[in-house]
Amino acid sequence: MDMLRKLSPQTQAVLGGVVLYVIFSFFDWQQVCVSGGGFSACAGVSEWHGFGGTITVLVALLLLAWEVARLLSLKIPLGGISPALISVGLAGLLLVLTIITFLNHNEARHWPSYIGLLLAIVIGVAAFMRGKEEGVKMSDLDAVKGAMSSIGSSGSSAGASSDSAAPAPSAPAPPVEAPPAPPAEPAGDAPAETPPSDS
Repeated sequence: MDMLRKLSPQTQAVLGGVVLYVIFSFFDWQQVCVSGGGFSACAGVSEWHGFGGTITVLVALLLLAWEVARLLSLKIPLGGISPALISVGLAGLLLVLTIITFLNHNEARHWPSYIGLLLAIVIGVAAFMRGKEEGVKMSDLDAVKGAMSSIGSSGSSAGASSDSAAPAPSAPAPPVEAPPAPPAEPAGDAPAETPPSDS
């Protein structure tokens, strides 16, 4: 607990917000209740319902794991990318995906969906403010986007260059016509007929 109290308010907001977000993802984000004749029943689906919602919660779990790794000072090779930049990127991605999920799950919204959207906004703002304090700039985010696009373009250009480096198949040679075969000779030479002699 003492270690958590020593964290900055932004870090506490990110960690606490992500934990609450994951918890509320299991609540019904959409719910329908039917009542009548002294009987009532409710049915609903959580944020995990559907492909988009599942991906969103998985991003939240990834952000939580990343924040715990930063809290424990785990050394993870990042290839020159700062840990704060990854936190900002994951928090921004979580916010965008949550907005998309919130808009897609627009029928019979239940109160946990509003809580989840609010938590995603808090996480995104807190991560961005902490990132600015840690030296993250918008140019860094643009550099990450440029690096990702260059990786994709280099992969496609590498495929094109490998295709161009391959030798082009040669055109098939025209068929060579065989010389006509000489006429077949008879199997045996027939004896020449001698003219009749006058005797």
